[in-house]
Amino acid sequence: MLQVFDIDDESEKLYARLLALGSAPIEKLAEGATLEEVERRLATMHAAGLVVQLLNAWWQAVPLPDALRSLRARRMAELDALVASADVAQTRLMAMSDEDGNGLRSLIGREAVQAAMNDISTRARFEICGFDKPPYVTTRPPTRDWLEENSAEYQALLRGVSIRSIYHPGFDKNRLSEMALFHEVGERARTGDVPMKLVVVDAAVAFTPAPASYAPDQETRATLVHHPIMVEALQSLFEAIWHRSLPIDTTSSGVAADPRRDLLISLLMGGATDVAIANQLSVTERSVRRWIASLMEELDVQTRLQLGAALARTESLRGDDRPLSAGPDD
Repeated sequence: MLQVFDIDDESEKLYARLLALGSAPIEKLAEGATLEEVERRLATMHAAGLVVQLLNAWWQAVPLPDALRSLRARRMAELDALVASADVAQTRLMAMSDEDGNGLRSLIGREAVQAAMNDISTRARFEICGFDKPPYVTTRPPTRDWLEENSAEYQALLRGVSIRSIYHPGFDKNRLSEMALFHEVGERARTGDVPMKLVVVDAAVAFTPAPASYAPDQETRATLVHHPIMVEALQSLFEAIWHRSLPIDTTSSGVAADPRRDLLISLLMGGATDVAIANQLSVTERSVRRWIASLMEELDVQTRLQLGAALARTESLRGDDRPLSAGPDD
């Protein structure tokens, strides 16, 4: 019965004797054995949770059901620790796996990161989905010739691969010009709050740079993800943010409508504060207040409550071609 506690037959007899006595000093438990032998057996049973030593130095047997419950709890804790260790080891092994393996591949250095990004874009057959978010490691000239020669994503569009991109608010004039060039050859673009940089290709492989890579004096690092469950999760994240983002309408000269305008209106109708709107649009609170004042004047209202009601009734502001007025603090 007590083999599960990994004790010998003599220790089991000692446990039965102590259980019958309730509690006893070590001298009374000897009965033909030396005190050293009894002490050793009691120490083994104590480690197994079968006995405890009382304050008066006597020993007492732990009821068997309680001892078994304690043993089960210890074994479960050990198993949980082993599972956690296995998870860590598996993650490390996947991170060290080669390009043809399944799991994760760590990329270190700008050249390795860019080569991996170019490779998965070149291999794309159906669709490239991505989050675009400042800051950027390099700046590139927004010209058609440069993109045709150097951009694997642009080349993918030219050969018929679909691209859907979500741009985080705060993109500069050069980025807008590049977005227009991508739009000309079929990219579908939206703007919204994206949590990180991400590229998912053919719902089969994902690429995500480490956020710390963009801090000053930090080495560029990224992870290439092949693990099917992780890729599926990242694709689901993209789809969720895509459906709640706003379309960007671009032309060869830039944007037909300031994408921040629709986002401003959506945030206002959602009850966002000026601080939250400023953070979302990557501008100052002063700019937000100025834009809101302009909307209130345009709709001939006096209060924020009236503005909310007017926005709910007025769809003409959506897709308005006029940009939000620039200010010295933008």
